[in-house]
Amino acid sequence: MTKINRVTIKIGTAVLTKLDGNSSQEVIDSLVDDVANLKDKGIQVVIISSGAVNLGRSVPELKDRHFKLEQSGKFNPEILREQILSAVGQPKLMAAYSASFEKRGYHCAQLLVTRSDFADRKFYLSLRVVTEELLRLGIIPIFNENDVLTAEEINFGDNDQLAMMVSAMLNTDQLVVLTNVDGVFDRPPNDRKAIRLSEISDVDQFLSQYWVAGRSLSGKGGMRSKLLCAETLASLGIPMSIGSGLAKRPITRLLRGESGTFFPAAERKEKASKVWLATASVPSGNIIVSTYLAELLRHKRAASVLLAGIEEIRGDFNKKDVVKICDDDQAVLGCGLVRFDSQELADKVKQYRALPDEEKAQIKAADTIAVHYNDFAFL
Repeated sequence: MTKINRVTIKIGTAVLTKLDGNSSQEVIDSLVDDVANLKDKGIQVVIISSGAVNLGRSVPELKDRHFKLEQSGKFNPEILREQILSAVGQPKLMAAYSASFEKRGYHCAQLLVTRSDFADRKFYLSLRVVTEELLRLGIIPIFNENDVLTAEEINFGDNDQLAMMVSAMLNTDQLVVLTNVDGVFDRPPNDRKAIRLSEISDVDQFLSQYWVAGRSLSGKGGMRSKLLCAETLASLGIPMSIGSGLAKRPITRLLRGESGTFFPAAERKEKASKVWLATASVPSGNIIVSTYLAELLRHKRAASVLLAGIEEIRGDFNKKDVVKICDDDQAVLGCGLVRFDSQELADKVKQYRALPDEEKAQIKAADTIAVHYNDFAFL
């Protein structure tokens, strides 16, 4: 095992709960035992846990997936059911973790978050400080999405995304994703000829394969979601492993490279502000850039977005909002903090274009920056 001081562990629904919604307490105890062994060695551990919605189905009144609702009104009934299941299942999930950790002499903390908590820079920094203090005090933070408060259009999509954001926020040494399969295979895992891939350094080649495109049956995610997270984290300098959470000592084995699939990371880690831009920010608009600038950014070359390189502005945004930088085919190249609101930027671009070439040549490039490279993150 390479030197690891802090690790994030994402535990999927299929690992924690049975089909009837009841908790597999023996699995939780086994995972907690593995985590406690890491803690005994001085390693800080952060958990991102699914399972609350499925645990809600253990209550007799909620076993039927289409249990009766009387207050749905204008609300989507399927989302409302999921919110109710989460509200019932979340304390059951935390009770199982808390009881198991206390047997090993450790305590855990619950952090229920929404996508908007990460999108707002102030809340994001506050969340990071709280989590860092919990870790300093020796307490295991357990993250989950606050499904009760999260609207469909601003949710994480799945806890793989949440795990990626938490890992990036805390600059962890590795993310371990526990699921019900032992890693990534060269074909569907139920194929007898399937071979587990011990390491993947180029994620792109797998994303188009049909068998990684779907979602899991018990949770929201799927292999495609996990691969995309691995790709993003690798670019930020954080490695990731995927493997079965049902094996003996699964976390320790994955950290040692004895099972699962490992995704190595880039050597250089990005600044904290760029990590937030790449993983947690929510863009308010788009800036379409010239072919020349798009080509530079596509090849990860450092470049600020200047007035001369802006072809089109889409959406309404304010000064210091996050905007997407796109090419003329709408492919997203990155995102950054814009220095002007949308109307002011449109006016400046129009004024710049109207200038004679000799006057443009006399203007310093620094005076025409719309998005500075220091405030830009590649995507």
